[in-house]
Amino acid sequence: MSICRSVQEAAPACWLRQRSAGFTLIELMVAITMALFLAAGLVAVVFSMRSSFKTQDGLTQMQENSRFLLAVMNTTIHHAGYFTDPTIQLQATALPVPANANGDATTFAAGQFITGTTGANGTSDTLDVRFQTASGDGVVNCQGDSNTTGANVVYTNTFALNSAGQITCTVAVDGAAPGTAQVLVDNVALITMLFAVDTDSDGNPDTYQSASAVTAAGRWASVRAVQLKVIMKDLVNSTAATAVNVPTVLLHSINLMNTL
Repeated sequence: MSICRSVQEAAPACWLRQRSAGFTLIELMVAITMALFLAAGLVAVVFSMRSSFKTQDGLTQMQENSRFLLAVMNTTIHHAGYFTDPTIQLQATALPVPANANGDATTFAAGQFITGTTGANGTSDTLDVRFQTASGDGVVNCQGDSNTTGANVVYTNTFALNSAGQITCTVAVDGAAPGTAQVLVDNVALITMLFAVDTDSDGNPDTYQSASAVTAAGRWASVRAVQLKVIMKDLVNSTAATAVNVPTVLLHSINLMNTL
């Protein structure tokens, strides 16, 4: 029986009366389908934004780590061999034989200001540099500390990569035992060094050698510059199960102040 009570009832009124009875099954299915499509679109947008944010955040962190690491190492290595007053001091006097070994177990001879080790089987190298500072001169060590003691101080700075992929800096003061290693940057896969050596004593470097080669040849006094090679971990594509390295190798050369 029609919901309209009589054929005489006006058509619009009859239509309104029919609509007030509720939605049909087909109408509900169409509405649900449209809602699901809209929800799927919103979810896709959210995941896309999260992926873009993760990628951008990872790239930014890698860039910041690289810039900070180079800034610290550049400043520290550049000061290698510096001492406060060459008019009244000899280099061997300003930089005497320390009482303790460096953070990587290497040692310095009198006047020596740079040394290091070559990592075994493709592992990372270590680097040690030292310099003398005067109180209040503003020269900082690799941990960002400056000399305010009122006297001259010799800082020994040791750079190394630990098992957690962190480049650390250890400081020894006036030949004392090295202090606590401080983390400089995270997410580093490898760091190696080559040393520009002047083998013919003409004042200009003519070859790059590893730390082990320089030690074997006794050429630490001939080192004029350090070339860093750093490989960062890829924070965008790495997973908890699989570590991925950035394909681009960071190369950076640093001249030693005392050779300029």
